Amino acid sequence: MARNRAAHSGRIGQNTGNNATGGNASGGRNRGRGRHGRNSKKDNADTRPKIPMYRVFFYATRFMLSYAPVMFLSVFILGIPFGLAQGLSVFATQNLFDSVEGAITGYSALRTAYLALLALGVIIISREILNGLHSFLYSALFDKIGGGLQRAIHRKMSLIDPVAFENVSFHDDMEKADRGKWSVMGMTCTIWDTLTFYVPYFIFMGFYLHHVSPRFVFAIVLVFLPTLLGQIIHTKIISKFVDVTAPIRREHDFYYNAITNRHYYKETRILGTYGFFLKRYMKMLKDLSRAELSANRKTSFLDLGLSLLSTAGYVGILVMLVSALLSGEISVGAFAAVYGSIGMMFSMMEQVIKHRLGQAAEGMGFAHNFMRFIELPERDGSETTKIDSTQGIEMQNVSFTYPLAENKSIESVNLKIAQGETVAIVGENGAGKSTLVRLMIGLYKPDEGTILFGGADTSQTKLTTIFKNLTGVFQRFQRYHLTLKENIRMGDTSSPETIFESLTQSGLELTPATYPQGEDTMLSREFEGVDLSGGQWQRVAIARGLYRAHNIVVLDEPTAAIDPIEESRIYEKFIEISKNKTAIIVTHRLGSTKIADRVIVMEKGKIVDIGNHDELLSRGGTYAKMFHAQAEWYE
Repeated sequence: MARNRAAHSGRIGQNTGNNATGGNASGGRNRGRGRHGRNSKKDNADTRPKIPMYRVFFYATRFMLSYAPVMFLSVFILGIPFGLAQGLSVFATQNLFDSVEGAITGYSALRTAYLALLALGVIIISREILNGLHSFLYSALFDKIGGGLQRAIHRKMSLIDPVAFENVSFHDDMEKADRGKWSVMGMTCTIWDTLTFYVPYFIFMGFYLHHVSPRFVFAIVLVFLPTLLGQIIHTKIISKFVDVTAPIRREHDFYYNAITNRHYYKETRILGTYGFFLKRYMKMLKDLSRAELSANRKTSFLDLGLSLLSTAGYVGILVMLVSALLSGEISVGAFAAVYGSIGMMFSMMEQVIKHRLGQAAEGMGFAHNFMRFIELPERDGSETTKIDSTQGIEMQNVSFTYPLAENKSIESVNLKIAQGETVAIVGENGAGKSTLVRLMIGLYKPDEGTILFGGADTSQTKLTTIFKNLTGVFQRFQRYHLTLKENIRMGDTSSPETIFESLTQSGLELTPATYPQGEDTMLSREFEGVDLSGGQWQRVAIARGLYRAHNIVVLDEPTAAIDPIEESRIYEKFIEISKNKTAIIVTHRLGSTKIADRVIVMEKGKIVDIGNHDELLSRGGTYAKMFHAQAEWYE
């Protein structure tokens, strides 16, 4: 009897459609892809060592025991009597046939046959009850632990050094880990299922066949070896397929988003770029299909050869069985029971190795990627370090280079920002403004030099400690599909304050025409709400940053979607509400820099000038040229 189980890791190449993680991952910066980027199929090969299966197994087992101990133990303890019941039904079948033969020949009483029939019926009913209960609990456990592993991925992402997100290979690792969580779960459950159900079944059958005739134990070997050999080879094929296609899948998912996601359709239709992305998508699809076809061709020929070998073994067992019956070595009942069990053993062995362990082995390529992601080094540092905001921020000879990049993005920077000071950082696009701020607030660690944030070395301090009294508004803000209130309060849900002060500070008017449900208006058409203009969304992002309790605020070009005149008004209002707080403004538009105590001018990762607005204008340098070029925006 084949067991009714849902397969959670199917054939090669499944789930090649859109994937949220893959799509988002593709949006990362591809810095320094020149000679370090992916330029050939050889570059795509992952040469890092594989994580052994036993480590995946032990990790997942510990995780299940801690996350759902009662359900885990119930499922696999229940498998033992289930496996034994499967084997007992074979013995009970022989006993029934022998009892019926004895009753017919007068060797035994008819009552014995009825008792044998009753025993077989009880065993079959018990087996089916155990099967149903076991399958239900197994499926429930799989879903519960799958959700837990997803949480583990999210937790890991929150602990990894943020600079890793600038590395192309890290986005591949995220995509692989997301796909691999089900394989980790499936592989571990399959091993435990094998140990608690299939192993007891085959041990019982080994003793039973040896009791009937010692040479029938050879039947298990003939059933086992071809299937096992096939899966060992199959696993290597799948593992190679997973590594080769991971970067292709990520590009595939990105192009899929570009031609289907509503956030792209204006540009793709109006600018005629739909065909461009469709062409790229079809190329990635062909590359995936080509790799899948190659892997499936190899596994198909392998399966054909091993099936022929297994069939030959099956025929050999039947010849032995008939010979034993004709020689009087076994009874008719034993012949009937063994004949029926041989087919069942072939089915069970194929199920446990080819399907159950086979799927686990196929998924091992994904599972080891999950484990490799979970074991990535985390951002270390002390949680007990106290931040003294009165000490401000100090950068001492700081340099930084992005992963895979050849040139330094920040070079030999020395800077001190006092508590309560308002500083504007200006420069052309690519000058290193945003990178400088990310280093300043501890998001990135410097390659050289030291950064003291409130007296604490950012390289030795937990990010949660640094960010405790820090807030920010960024040009690349997120548009969350939540209500207006949730969009603003999400950074500090414990605060008793209403959102109305933050709305006023950001210049956002709560008009019924735009926000029909007031602060409870859903900001997403996909969820039967409203959509906002770019400027309105930017004000929501500003309100979100201002709502969070803070001593230091970073404004990284948050008004790029607002006209220059309105931008100046927002900054003036911002200075009023940020009195006695440290403010860091990043901008390439200079109309609002007059409000800053100091302006830091950057070029090619270096600070080339520092002073207030009037001082910098009088020097006639880079700042003066930029300001005069933009002066007409504010006239």
